[in-house]
Amino acid sequence: MQPGATTCTEDRIQHALERCLHGLSLGRRSTSWSAGLCLNCWSLQELVSRDPGHFLILLEQILQKTREVQEKGIYDLLTPLALLFYSTVLCTPHFPPDSDLLLKAASTYHRFLTWPVPYCSICQELLTFIDAELKAPGISYQRLVRAEQGLPIRSHRSSTVPRPWQSLRTSSRRLQRRRSWRLASEMLQRPGSGSGPSCRRWEKKLASLGC
Repeated sequence: MQPGATTCTEDRIQHALERCLHGLSLGRRSTSWSAGLCLNCWSLQELVSRDPGHFLILLEQILQKTREVQEKGIYDLLTPLALLFYSTVLCTPHFPPDSDLLLKAASTYHRFLTWPVPYCSICQELLTFIDAELKAPGISYQRLVRAEQGLPIRSHRSSTVPRPWQSLRTSSRRLQRRRSWRLASEMLQRPGSGSGPSCRRWEKKLASLGC
């Protein structure tokens, strides 16, 4: 494969992501558009869930689009992309030991700290989330599972936290996937959701997940 060339899978994931982000503007509020957006998010979820490696491809695509947003100053797309990144990391089964995706993400979102409120606040939340995952891979997912099961969230002092037992992970993965993608879909249905009450609602949802 020539340098810069993409595979068919990467092209399909990129196309699905673009469809999810298409038309996110303040003037688009029709019911049919919202229904189509939900269908596009569902299609992206189904495509990515077919193979664990697809989650890493989607994360790369999200970061690439986020850098484009930063360069062009497309405010309306920052919050949807941040939510998609957050939900995708939670659903990702495994990060290879040599993966630097989270480090790239930290570098990318750090650039938005100079943006006005609420965009800088959103990225600060994501940086906190990324930092926790770098220090203890799987900690956010574990906290979410414990919250769903009504278990106390204990403090872990070790630098690594094992993922939940396979049986627990298998039983709750589908529920978590629906929950995280539904959260992203709800926010994506609100054009211009990166400002005012919508942003505060996003931060409250992150806080309720224990991140």
